[in-house]
Amino acid sequence: MKKYLTMIGELVLLLGTFLGVSIVHNDIIVPNSGAYGDFVGKNLPIWITVMFAITSALIAIIFQVKKRIVKDRYESIVQMSNFSRISKLDATISTLVGVFTGIFFICFIKLSFIEEATPDFDNYINMFMNSQSFIVTIIGLAIIGPLFEEVLFRGILFNIMRRKMPFVIALIVQAVFYAYCQPNLSVQFISFFLAIMYGILYYRLKSIWSTLLAAGFMNTVVFVTKQYGVLEWLAGCPDHILMLIAGVSLFFMIVLVRAVWKGDSKSVDLRMIGNLLLWTFVYSAFYYPFIFIVWNQYIMGIDAISPWLGRNNVIGFIPYDILAFVIYYYIMKWVNKKDLIQVSNFSRISLKNAVLISILGIAMGVWVQMFFKIPYFEKNYPQFDQLTVYLTDALFLVYFAFLIIHSMYKEIYFRAMIYNVFRTAMPVWVSVIGTGIVYGGLFFNWDIALTIYATLGALIFSFMFEWYKSIWAPIINEFFVFAAYYGIRKLNVVYGPGVVWALGISSVVVIGLMVYLWKNRETGRESENKSKSELPTGQSDRVGGELHAEL
Repeated sequence: MKKYLTMIGELVLLLGTFLGVSIVHNDIIVPNSGAYGDFVGKNLPIWITVMFAITSALIAIIFQVKKRIVKDRYESIVQMSNFSRISKLDATISTLVGVFTGIFFICFIKLSFIEEATPDFDNYINMFMNSQSFIVTIIGLAIIGPLFEEVLFRGILFNIMRRKMPFVIALIVQAVFYAYCQPNLSVQFISFFLAIMYGILYYRLKSIWSTLLAAGFMNTVVFVTKQYGVLEWLAGCPDHILMLIAGVSLFFMIVLVRAVWKGDSKSVDLRMIGNLLLWTFVYSAFYYPFIFIVWNQYIMGIDAISPWLGRNNVIGFIPYDILAFVIYYYIMKWVNKKDLIQVSNFSRISLKNAVLISILGIAMGVWVQMFFKIPYFEKNYPQFDQLTVYLTDALFLVYFAFLIIHSMYKEIYFRAMIYNVFRTAMPVWVSVIGTGIVYGGLFFNWDIALTIYATLGALIFSFMFEWYKSIWAPIINEFFVFAAYYGIRKLNVVYGPGVVWALGISSVVVIGLMVYLWKNRETGRESENKSKSELPTGQSDRVGGELHAEL
């Protein structure tokens, strides 16, 4: 009982000191101090720096008094907080946690329904941005503020509680304390979850530097984006775009914090995130300039061929796909020290499986086309019809060449690269959904309906790749899906009983073939299992993971 009373006494004294200084400084000194009050009122980072400095001095005095009482059992503020060095890996993870948290926060607060319901977020940011110097703002909010808060709430209060009560309770209570000390309800809500995350980082990495980096970089992202107009630009983005960016950032945050908690997967998870960012950046850096500038503005602007290209616009993807593949190949060689052809795994699949996968692709294509002939979906989701028209208006030979090249390109990029990257650290279901979201973002600008469509397609294509361990399986599947699109468009199908029958039959075929291909998936691994058994002990254990560990 005595130890709990001692703990409560320390908590009340230290937290009371901070709150007492806040009340005296903010409510008494500043409003009644004339020039000083006017100055700090226009420079809030200096306001909080002064308040933190006074509190720090008083807490230092409290610790000196404590030193005289406990003597040999005394632990200084620096020792208790643990300013020990952290590894480069842990520093990188902590920094990325802060960056992704900042991105999540700025997207979250700009969601229309959040912005309308909680204007406190914007008011909070704007108060600090009114400082006469942005450099002072960054120093105050990215260095001084995190240093004080992390030492007090994680280094001192959290440690005091953690030594007397279970970890989970201490984690939650310090988060409640941290949230309570924030200026308004909206910020308190966010701060509670930030404190949980910071507490986990601090507990597992055993250094206050981890949370200093995370908090410092989070604040830097928030206020730099405000300074340079990014926050205002985000306010003009549709909610579904903001939600998906926030969702991706939250996913990366969870992956990194989970890696810190587990301890043994940090490098694997960090490499996964790095490769996902690398390949999405490389894609965007080449795709948008080539398609929208080189092709649409220059090549399509050549009068002699412009009318023909307008009817066969998909031909522009053929040179893009070939050049992109070359770029991906050499970047993978340079960065990952891997051969893209080997990573893709062009191993042979049986003729029987190839035929079944082809039939599955045709049935999938029929199902999609029939589904969007249903009047409700045709009327409310015209983007599917627009997509199909854009793809299938080309001449047959042009479309056939496009199908071959583009099917190979998409499957190499989304299965051999993106999906394989996910699979280095994530289970199948996360990898499938993640690949679908990346596909929806890169190809369809995260249009909700098209992203769902992309994710469902990614589900089947990824299963083909997962089950048969060959890039040929999803390539064949995708080729026949879009071949079916072309054929059905040329038939000018209209809604009627035939559409309903075709939808029903194709549904049965898709489900039946998926079940059959799943049950027979081991046939695609027989040679792998056989080769495993022939390898020396230890080496065979690694073979099964090599395909997914290539990246």
